[in-house]
Amino acid sequence: MKITLVTTMRNEGPHLLEWIAHHRAAGVSDFLVYTNDCEDGTEALLDLLPDVTHVPLDDGKKPPQWRALRAAWDHPAVAEADWVACMDCDEFINLGSGLKSIPDLISKVDADMILLPWRLFGHAGKVDLSQDLTIGRFTRAAPENLLYPAIGSYFKSLFRRDGPFRQLGVHRPKQKNPDRHDLPRIVDGSGVPVAEGLAANDGQIMFWGAPIARDLVQLNHYSVRSISEFILKRARGLPNHQQKQVDLTYWVERNFNTVEDDTIASMAPATRSMMQELLALDGVADTQAACRAWHRQRFDELMQDPDTLKLYGRLLLSEGSAHLPDVVALDLIRRYGQVHGSN
Repeated sequence: MKITLVTTMRNEGPHLLEWIAHHRAAGVSDFLVYTNDCEDGTEALLDLLPDVTHVPLDDGKKPPQWRALRAAWDHPAVAEADWVACMDCDEFINLGSGLKSIPDLISKVDADMILLPWRLFGHAGKVDLSQDLTIGRFTRAAPENLLYPAIGSYFKSLFRRDGPFRQLGVHRPKQKNPDRHDLPRIVDGSGVPVAEGLAANDGQIMFWGAPIARDLVQLNHYSVRSISEFILKRARGLPNHQQKQVDLTYWVERNFNTVEDDTIASMAPATRSMMQELLALDGVADTQAACRAWHRQRFDELMQDPDTLKLYGRLLLSEGSAHLPDVVALDLIRRYGQVHGSN
């Protein structure tokens, strides 16, 4: 089975090897990686890895992620795939219910698309840069059903390339005209078919206010990592919303350390084993070390900026974000619905 992950990367050198190792160990066969404006050695590292297709992006007016997704649909790595997902380097598939691989997950359901519900992971009190694996360092997360903010209800998707789809999207693929094609058969993270309304609306990318199904799979989203890594992320910027600030608001809406979730630990031995295989390839260990050295130097440079230093101090003060009681969160959701006309 050919399973392709599509992603965009900019200055992800310290993290990309783990991300590829984790998903390769889980059954991903191919990676299509678009890069833009890399300075840390990311591109050199990608070029050393087998079954990784690296495509540097030309300059353009649209954000790099959107340009990459438009180009990726007809790329052979996607066009010839059986299943495809679009994910970022801070998102890790976490299999449940004793599943050993992504093909196992696919075999469990009868669907054109499997929703991968986000689980937001916080910084777990970590401050500094580290060479340890992300999936081992950060085990504090949002509750299983985080009602507020809405971002806790988002999902990504794994889908059949030959399903009723016409283009990649950040969270889910764009669908073919329903007047000429059937709606996709979509299941949630527990393998249960979703409502027809969600299947028909390819713009819906969350289950806000509803329980999140994650018995078979969830997507661990390490969007902040440690404080120092967050400072580096802020300097790098976002791949799809370049105008959006990675700031204290971004941190507060994602840094949940409410409960322990180490369920991905069952996948960690295979990830580590695959990491060792990749590190044994010619030039990989040295190139990754050079990437990490660049990031350490870059962090020191950023900390010379007064505004960055002020944010760093505020992040140290902020700790984890509060998990609102359900009654308060539901009231907020109701009020948002009134303001935005959905109630």
